[in-house]
Amino acid sequence: MMVERNFPPPPPPPDQESDIPQPDFESGDPYAVLGLQRGAEPRQIKHAYFRLVREHPPEEDAATFKLIRAAYEKLRSADVKAATDLFLFQPPPPWSARKRRRKLDLDFHAAHIWALLEAHGDLGRREFPEDFVQVGLYDE
Repeated sequence: MMVERNFPPPPPPPDQESDIPQPDFESGDPYAVLGLQRGAEPRQIKHAYFRLVREHPPEEDAATFKLIRAAYEKLRSADVKAATDLFLFQPPPPWSARKRRRKLDLDFHAAHIWALLEAHGDLGRREFPEDFVQVGLYDE
């Protein structure tokens, strides 16, 4: 005698692609365009590129293909990828307007000019003994 058991069906296997971000063709980030996380390996970049090219061939969807191709070119070689990663991971600081300094007093003041002349010139000196030296005109 066989007993029939009614077990619920097993849950579907976890979708491996659910962990992968979906491509964002509106983004300027090449990783987001290819649907990758930042810092992806070259093998993952190549796999994502060819998967998206199969989904969006240039004959059918030229604009999207151009975006995919441009993103792949930014991540294709190690040198270009390093420059792209550097810019993406360390964006430049936000621009802010320079703070204005105090307005300088550029008005002409005769008293200031007179004080400078007295301090650095002969103005105000009464005696000049160090300026005169006895000159011998005849050799004796």
